[in-house]
This record gives sequence, C-alpha cells and structure tokens, in this order.
Amino acid sequence: MYDKLFSKGKIGNMTTKNRLVMSPMGIGLANLDGTPSEDMIAYYEARAAGGAGIVIPEITRVNDVHGAGLLRQLSVTQNRHIQPLSRLAQAIHKHDSKIFIQLHHPGRETMSILIGGQPVVSASAIPCKFVKQETRALSTEEVKKLIQQFIDGAVRVQKAGCDGVELHAAHGYLLQQFLSPYTNHRTDEYGGSFENRLRMIAEIITGIRTACGPDFPIGVRLTVEEFLDKTGVTEDYIHIQDGVKIAMALEKLGIDFIDVSVGLYETGITCVEPVSFPQGWRKDLIKAVKDHVSIPVIGVSAIREPAVAEQFLEDGIEDFVSMGRSWLADEQWGLKAASGREDEICKCINCLRCFESLSEYNAAGMPAECALNPRMARERLYGDPEYDTQHHYAVVVGGGPSGMMAAKTLAERGCRVTLLERGSILGGTVNQAKMPPCKERMEWVMDYYRRQFEELGVEVRYSTEATPELIENLKPDGVICGTGSHAVLPESIPGIHSSSVRTVEQILAADDAASSDYEGKSVTVVGAGITGIETAEFLAAHGAKVTVCDLLDEIAPNANHTNRADILSRLQKYGTQFLLGHALKEITDSAAILEKKDSGESVEVPSDLVVMSLGYKPDTSLADAIREKGIPVIAVGSAVKDGTIAPATRTGYEAGRKLFSSACRASGDGCGKGKGASFLLSSDDMENFGKVSLMDDQEGVYMAYMTDPAAIRRILPPPLQPFTMPVVTLSVCHIGRPTFADDYYEAILGVYCTYGTQLGLYPISLVLGGKGAEMAVQCGRDNGSIPKKMGAEFVIRRKDNMVTASVCRRGTELVDLNMKLGQYNSPLTHVLYQSPAPEKQIFGGGFYFHIDRIPDGNGVSHFCNGALLQNLCEYNYKSWEPGTVDLKLQSSIDDPWAELPIRTIIGGAYSRNSLLVHKLNLLEKLDAESLAPYLLTARYDRTAFMETGRL
Repeated sequence: MYDKLFSKGKIGNMTTKNRLVMSPMGIGLANLDGTPSEDMIAYYEARAAGGAGIVIPEITRVNDVHGAGLLRQLSVTQNRHIQPLSRLAQAIHKHDSKIFIQLHHPGRETMSILIGGQPVVSASAIPCKFVKQETRALSTEEVKKLIQQFIDGAVRVQKAGCDGVELHAAHGYLLQQFLSPYTNHRTDEYGGSFENRLRMIAEIITGIRTACGPDFPIGVRLTVEEFLDKTGVTEDYIHIQDGVKIAMALEKLGIDFIDVSVGLYETGITCVEPVSFPQGWRKDLIKAVKDHVSIPVIGVSAIREPAVAEQFLEDGIEDFVSMGRSWLADEQWGLKAASGREDEICKCINCLRCFESLSEYNAAGMPAECALNPRMARERLYGDPEYDTQHHYAVVVGGGPSGMMAAKTLAERGCRVTLLERGSILGGTVNQAKMPPCKERMEWVMDYYRRQFEELGVEVRYSTEATPELIENLKPDGVICGTGSHAVLPESIPGIHSSSVRTVEQILAADDAASSDYEGKSVTVVGAGITGIETAEFLAAHGAKVTVCDLLDEIAPNANHTNRADILSRLQKYGTQFLLGHALKEITDSAAILEKKDSGESVEVPSDLVVMSLGYKPDTSLADAIREKGIPVIAVGSAVKDGTIAPATRTGYEAGRKLFSSACRASGDGCGKGKGASFLLSSDDMENFGKVSLMDDQEGVYMAYMTDPAAIRRILPPPLQPFTMPVVTLSVCHIGRPTFADDYYEAILGVYCTYGTQLGLYPISLVLGGKGAEMAVQCGRDNGSIPKKMGAEFVIRRKDNMVTASVCRRGTELVDLNMKLGQYNSPLTHVLYQSPAPEKQIFGGGFYFHIDRIPDGNGVSHFCNGALLQNLCEYNYKSWEPGTVDLKLQSSIDDPWAELPIRTIIGGAYSRNSLLVHKLNLLEKLDAESLAPYLLTARYDRTAFMETGRL
C-alpha cells in the first residue's frame, strides 16, 4: 500500500530496510554514567521491532565538563562507554534496523546546574533568552579541544558497532550557535565570515572521515530556518536561503545525509510543535534543501499518518521520513502501516505531554511519559501483562481515557469486557478538549479505541447510566470505575447558580457546542488555567468578547509553556482581556463582581455569561457503592484524582493489568571493667549510659542510586517530604571499634528527604551481624530510635581494585554489590556525599521516628509518644576511593529492601572513617498510631504479626 515508504533506502554504502526514521528525542533513560540502561535498550528495541528502519537515539554527550544536556543522557566521552553502547546497537540490529548516534553539545541551551554550577558556554557570550543562564564564550583552544572530542566520540560510536553518526547542528545547540550570525560574534578563525562560522563543524566532519573511513555514514541535523523575526529579533540569523547554503557546503565536505529541521529554543514552538501545527507544515523548507543537494535528505514534519508520509516521498520532498512523537504514541507504527492496519495506529495528538514530563521528571531521574501510551519508556518495567486464562467478565464504567484504556487492556489479556458509557459517544472529557480551535485531531483518540474495541470484541453500551443495581445484575467478576469528576462550583459565591453561569463542560459539550451562538456576547471566564484559556479561545472564535480572570498572577502556570504561548498568541488577536490577581466575589444578572487581590478594590465586569473553570472534584460515589456490594472494584482516572489524559490513561492501564491478576489476588484487593556485677547501677554507671555514640574504625562500601519517586512517597512517613531527586543510599560496613558494643557489621538503606527546609537522610532499615550486633541493635533502638534488626550475615572482600559485598538475612541475599575502584558511575556521587577526602571532616544529619506501645487501664495496648527526631553526625574520613558500582537488591518477606527499585546507579566508594553522633533533638511530636504502619517492618519480622510456622 505504501510502496515508497517501505522500499529500501540507501545512505552512503549502507542500505536500510525502509524509509522510516525514528528521530532523536531525550527520554531520560540513560544511566548516570552515560551508558544505556536496560530500560533504554528495551525502549529503542521496541521501536526497531515496530518498523523503524533507522533509529537515532537521544542526544549523546561528547564533553563531560560543559556538555551535559540532560541528567540522564547517553555519553561517548570515554572508552568505557563503547561496550555498553554496543549492547544497544546489537538490540537494534536484531530487527534489521540501523542505528545512528547523534553527537551533541548543548552550548548555551542547558542549565548551569547540570554542569556543576559553572556558566554555560557558547560561540559568544550571548545568553539564551529562554533558559537565561550566565554564558561565556569558548576560547579558541577550547573549540579545538571540543572538535577533537566530537571526533573521538564518533570513533567510539564506530567501535561500538553503530552504523553512523549525526552531528546535532539544530534547535539552537552549540554547532548551530557557531553557524548562526545571531549567536556567533567571534573575531577568531571560528567567527565572522560564512566560511569561518562553518569551520568548527567542517573540521569535525573532516576529522571523523579521516578517523572512521569513507564508508562510515556521517550526517548533520541542521536548522535551516530560525524564525527569529517572529520574536521581534532584527539582527541577522539563519534564514531558509542561509540554511540551504549551509546544507550545500556540508555536502561538499563529504557528509552522507542532511536531516532537516528548524528553530532554536527561543523559537521552540517550531522545533516541538503544539497541536495547532498541521502535518507536513515544513514541506517547503525541506524541499528547498532537497532541490539543492544530491545526498539523501531526512526530514521531520509532525507527520502522524502513513498516507502523508508516503506523499512526501512520492512528491520528492525527502528521501527518508523521520518521526519522533509518532513512535512514542505507538511503537508499532511501522508494522501497522506496512500491514495495512493504519486504522489501528495510536496517533500522536501533539499534546506535548512527553516534553512537559521530560522537564518535570528530569530532576527525579524519571523518564518522560506519553499521554496515550503508558508503556512508553517503561516497556521493561511493565513487561507483558498476565494473560487471564479464566476469561473473567469485567465491567468498565466510563468511556473516558481511563475507562477506554482499562477496557482495551483487559480485553487484550483475554477478559470479557462490557463498557458502560452514559453519553452517546466515547471519549469523556476528550470530547470537550477537541472543541477549541485547532484541536480537531483529538478525535483520533476515540477513532483508535473504536477500532480496538471492534477488533477485541469489547461490548460498548452507550447512553447507559451505571448504577450499583445495574452492575450487580450484570454479575461481573470485577469492575473498573472511571466515572470522572464534577466541576467545582464555589457555593459561597452569591449568584453561583444564576442562569448566566455555565461550566466548561456545558460550554464545550460536543452535542451543541458548535451550534451555540456567542456572537457579540460578553463572557467572563473564571480561571486562567489551560482549560480556562482554551475555553476562552473557543468562545472568542465564536464571536464572544472574552475576559479571563484569576486570583493568581500568572496565566496557566502549570501548563506546558509552548501550549500556553500558542493559545495566548491567538487570544491576543481576538483581543481577549486578562484580569490577574482578581478574585470572584459575586455574580449578578449582568456582571461578574471581582476584587483586586492587592488593594481589595471592587471591579465590575459586564457579563452576559460567566463560565467557571476552577477544576474538578473526583467522583468516587459509584465505586464506593459497588465495593459495599462485595464486588471487586478499582477506581481510575479522574474518579481518583482530577488530571489530564496522561494520568487517566496510566491508571486505566495499570488497573487493566491488575484486575484478576495473581498480584491482585495476593494483595486481597507484612561490659564491665572489673566492677562487681549488679542489677542496681551506680550513679557513675547511669551518667555513662549512652554517653558517647562513636563508631570508630568503620570500613566498607558506600553508594547511592536513584529510585522511583512514587516508591519513596509511599513509604516515607509524614511530615518528611521526598527530596527533589529520589536518592537512595546504601552502606555495607564493618564497625571495628564502637563505644557501645563489640565490633559488628551493619548495612543501612536510607533515602534523602526534607523536613521543612532541612535536608537529611532517613534510614529506612538497618540489618546487623557479628558479635556486637545484639548490643548495637538494642542501643540503637532504645537510645536513638533507629530501626535495627539482628541476624544478618555479611561478606565484604577487597582484592586490588575490586570490592564485593553481600548481605544475607533469613535465607535471602538482600544485597549483592560489586565495585570497581577508580571512578564513580556519575560525578554526582561526590556532590551527594559532600566531597569526601582523607583527613576531611563532614557533618550531616538524619531523621528518626520514635514510638512506644503501652497498655491502658483495660489491658489494651496502644502506640503512643510518637515523635520525629534528628541527630547531628560528624564524619572523619581516613580514606575515600571512588568506585563504579553494580548492585542487585532483593526483598524477603521480612526485609523488603527491593521495594525501592534501582532506576539508575549514581555511584559509590570504598572508605575508612569514623562516625560520631553529637546529639539527638526532638523536632516534632506526632500521632503514634499513624506512624506505626510506616515503622514496624523495619523493626520486627513477620513472625511478630502472627505469621509463624515457616519451615
């Protein structure tokens, strides 16, 4: 059907299986040391298996000093990166796909915090107006060194068995900063004339060709138009005629392909297009390059449908069709198109949740997410869902994003599914989301599920109001309830129920929204969130005169900045007015009465209609009623927490995986010194009791890794709050000379967290072994409220630069650690441990919780005396040897140490030191009954919960 799209392609001497390219996008799955994680390999392999002829992974670092673009980013800066990268290449090659590595330096388009707080670098000392970081110009010597680093990186890529490299000279990154007169004001050999601005990338290309040979493909991703006039820039920059000239010059330098793109961060709306940009909008720009070069042209142009891709090839616009977000929404895009199943493709709707989440999750070390595909970047984490061999009957209530995804997932697992929808069409609130201008492609969501339900045999009952009685009569084995939410209406506002008041749902109701007459009407929208301004645009497009008010001083502060800017640019053309810092006080028949937040002054806004956009309140009433009837039920989507499509889809997917699964069934939805001995102590003894807590002559391994933030949130007792970065620390040590016990071994699992503005470590669990373990446990628990257990067995061995550590308890190897001394997995390790060094003294603090259990007068025991404590510790280091760590954790029924999964390892060290606890302070008294569920597992085995008799 799509003969051009699935014909073989050729780049240099390399042949590809088709003309489909997965374009590079940061996803946040690399290990902190720059190697591909198993999760990353699974993510890219899924796209290769799904039909991508060429996979170009995310930006890959060539410089460790000032070249970081992401916290978790691929790197080819060292030879140790070669072998791990080869595993990624092998995974791609298994599916007859090719892999190009995109060599990258962000230049001024990165954050200073990612490069240790130093100024970011560029061709000239001109800061990016978007990231707004202090910027310095690279010296000539630094440029030459960086050129060699690009070349060395390419050599490592070739040695790893990858098929080629792409130099990233687009989107405003460093190589583009040298090419563009807008950012390059240099006066040395790398600035000034066109030839000089081209010199850096030219020397890189020449160097790679010399080092890697004539048959190794080299390409350039090139911004051919910067669009800076749209932002008011009057200085010279790269226009399309300049972009074509650069492309022609690059061809003469001997590159094998051009990957055409546009924009930079300051015109980011053209790099990462919102929903208003049509498919193929870059057509003329790509064709301008294609008409002037003879090498293959790759182009990306927000293509979502195979027919559009095929037309681009047939019209000679480009030689390869590159897509980014299309592969995120559906990893099998290529396979489905090739087999004539294009109506089964889950098409990207340009909502930008992927880019929004990449920024949101970056500090936490979590990958981006897709609003439509919950498996994206979590293929290995989720694995294949468990097939339901008993073919249970499930009822899903609600045809919104969560309900549709739950029904699809259940049906794919072999369940019999009936979906009940109160409306006449599928989609839920997506039907409202598609009504504002430019959002028609939201209908693709419903198109996809309608086709899936037809294919999977899901029964959909429209115009059916789900009641507990109806569901009971259907006799389901289980129910997933996605009943959504209700609009928030502040009852305290006079006039809130007047005839002129509408909710967003009423305005955008798909049945009559398009036919409503708002021409010439004055409308006040209360709430300037993303839903409020989209509704304002809908009204303005239908002829209304719109005023938007909000108590906050910023428009849609939690929305993606590109989406916000896109909508506001159109609202400006409509003349929409904004009254920020204004609170709604009253609604009359003809006006909305507001109050200025700063002055209390009353403002009357003439209004024929007042539209309330203040969010939604989850509706759990049906789920609660079903549960009371004894029917297993899981609430999903906005019925749990109001939100966007992404969390709704994810909760629907996870519920669809969980219902009737084995995991669901398992959860049901655990020394004297010559003194005479005496039980009565002297006053001297009492004064010395617990007087000094010194752990001298400690020796062992210390390391940290990043985990799932949700795992920390789940087990962290309030009022402690998770640290921005989900860091878990682990130490396995021998304590040679403690002041309170004989020598012992100890393993500590802890997490970084905060109390107010104070940062500290919360030790979740400690297990001990050795002859001094019993007294160390008792002293730690009684005097320090430290969660300690005995009975662990330790092995710590060091041979030359290799260290191994194993911790077993009650038959389970909780810790299996290998460390190669020499360098960290990531330099972040040094920062987290406050830059330790021999003879250095460092201070830190930890948080601990105290509870007692005391019987009352009736003999009933209660937890009491709950408290949060903090200690101050002094570390004196005798040695600190950085190491690269490989770690495996396991959980047992008594010690769930793997409950904090390893997302990526930060690094570790082998150290000799002493630890002195200076004092223990009371921070806050707490309710002990609420604390106890968080604390008991770390203090007691399951036998204490009446689970005895294990053999």
